[in-house]
Amino acid sequence: MQTTADLSRRSRSLTAPPIQRGIVDFAGLLLLILLLALLISGALWHFWFLNRIVYGVSVAGAPVSGMTRAAALQMLTERFAEAPPAPVSLHYAGQHWPLPMQQAPVEADLLTAVNQAYLVGRQGDFSARLVQQVVTALRGHDITPPLTMDEAQVRAAIAQIAPQVNRTGRPATQISDVAIPAIARVEVDVEATVQSTLMALRTGVWSQTILAPFVVREETPVSSAPPQAEALPPLRPVRVRSEQAGLEFALDGAALRRVMPAPGQVEEPALRAMLEGWAAQIDFAPRDARLRFNPNTGSLSVIQSSAHGRALDIDATLAAIRDALANGSSQAPLVVEDLAPAVDSTRLAELGIRELVSSGVSYFKGSSAARIRNIEVAAQQFDGVVIPPNGIFSFNKIVENVTSANGFEDSLVIWGDQTVVGIGGGVCQVSTTVFRAAYNAGFPIVERYNHGYIVDWYGEPGLDATIYTPTVDFRFRNDTSAHLLVEPVVDSINGVITFNFYGTKPNRIVTVGAPVQTEIKQPEPATYTVDASLAPGQRKQVEWEKPGMTVTVQRTIVENGATRTDTLTSRYVPWRAVYLVGPGADTPAAASAETPG
Repeated sequence: MQTTADLSRRSRSLTAPPIQRGIVDFAGLLLLILLLALLISGALWHFWFLNRIVYGVSVAGAPVSGMTRAAALQMLTERFAEAPPAPVSLHYAGQHWPLPMQQAPVEADLLTAVNQAYLVGRQGDFSARLVQQVVTALRGHDITPPLTMDEAQVRAAIAQIAPQVNRTGRPATQISDVAIPAIARVEVDVEATVQSTLMALRTGVWSQTILAPFVVREETPVSSAPPQAEALPPLRPVRVRSEQAGLEFALDGAALRRVMPAPGQVEEPALRAMLEGWAAQIDFAPRDARLRFNPNTGSLSVIQSSAHGRALDIDATLAAIRDALANGSSQAPLVVEDLAPAVDSTRLAELGIRELVSSGVSYFKGSSAARIRNIEVAAQQFDGVVIPPNGIFSFNKIVENVTSANGFEDSLVIWGDQTVVGIGGGVCQVSTTVFRAAYNAGFPIVERYNHGYIVDWYGEPGLDATIYTPTVDFRFRNDTSAHLLVEPVVDSINGVITFNFYGTKPNRIVTVGAPVQTEIKQPEPATYTVDASLAPGQRKQVEWEKPGMTVTVQRTIVENGATRTDTLTSRYVPWRAVYLVGPGADTPAAASAETPG
């Protein structure tokens, strides 16, 4: 039975405006069209990827979206032909042994990877597959190709490496009051290691090193000796470390027993000896920069950069270890000092090298090819050397050993009371020239020796400097406030060698007086030595006579209004002529022919 209210509502519904019914019908139609569009789009998407890999899929980072399996396999084969998988490394006790790839190459199963890529988005019914494909397109999905190796090749490679891992065991023992711990016997289980390697390959990543453990059998030998009745308690190892230098040493039980034979008793001589051994491994000297000066522009360029050195502070480290042992600490600092170079290539503007300070010259035209070669080799050692303020220049320290291993050749050298063929003839031409540059600049001469007799190569006697590594040196001090740059210039064609010093020229005037010869002594008469290698009657001179004398040179230096003088003294012994003669040669009546014994 209808009430009055029901009839009223029905009446209003039948009389609703037509425009409202039109909106409702249009919305329904639009929803139907959208549903049809989605169904058609899904059908087209499904049809397009019917035989293709869906969007968002990649294999080892290589996109394969929209490709057929054949096309994807071809692309991957070409792409990874020049990019093989990462190597395989076996490890045990913190050490690693890479498998030799040429014997056991890793191969990627690209066909399996492509099939896996094709199956993405193809699980479940139509709607489930569609959802999977949309998610893959948005988020991506990368397939890692399965990696394989030939099992027989893997086994052969592991068997080849195994002897490097195997270790002979040793039982624990006691030497005096020092307990020597046992060492376990280690033997690689080749077959188990093969299986662990193949398992690591199955889960490995293309671009990352594949790590597999060595499977080993460990067995600790049992000592047949009876246990010590009163074994000393084990000592706690002490780590001695420098964080800044990245260095670490350890005092294990045996080492601690050597430096601490009884509780609380530290044998400092033994500990110091141990630290001196560490210092031999840690210490290295800083390296000074070598530079080149351009006089046209006044600029410096670096031909060898500087480097910091380091040195173990033995006293500070010893005190730190002693404190750690007293306090029962397991750590102590390793005190390592940073050694800055005297010539820093990063601070060129502070060196004060801006002009020519002095030069020295000598001449060697007519020298043998070997002598010229030795001059060139020795001079090259000084290229770009820089002497800091108040620094000592040492010829021998820079030229080091005059040996054939360092490029020097045989030539005539002074040996005792005769001139003989030896390594390095001509090096004194270089030392003489650098001496003249230092002498002309007014630098204090720390060490200098003249030649034993007058040598024509160096001109008027009195301004030469001989060296004989490592005992006879030439040294001078840079007494200026600026660094001093050494530049050797060798003109081998014209036989001229020059040493230029660049720095900041001091406010001084240097006057070098003429050499003064005194105590002149004439040489003894010539000697004649029979040489069977010469033709009968032939005579060959090998030494030329030179008078002996004392030569003094006075140097006057006027600096900042003050005048000072110094005297350079050279003493030369007389040198007699020496002839080699063939059998039957005529000799002067005053001289007797000598036959070498």
